[in-house]
Amino acid sequence: MDIRQATIDDLLGMQNANLLNLPENYTFKYYLYHALTWPELSEEEPSDEPSGHVTSISVLRPYRRLGLANKLMKQSHADGEDAYGMRYLFKKPTAS
Repeated sequence: MDIRQATIDDLLGMQNANLLNLPENYTFKYYLYHALTWPELSEEEPSDEPSGHVTSISVLRPYRRLGLANKLMKQSHADGEDAYGMRYLFKKPTAS
């Protein structure tokens, strides 16, 4: 399975996955804002190494156990490393 950059057309599906799978729900405006500002949306401390943070990740039930979340995290880290020299990508573990 290939991973590609999300587009505006993907936002409704992303919101649907959020509503189905996650206890914290975001509005469509949240996704639109991030889609329109990526990849320029970056914040870093001058004295720290660049790092990233994933707020949440969700995979619809029929696609679980295929390694998709792992692939998404690896791709996000690689993209952040290429664009910003990011060495670390953080996601607080949660029970599944």
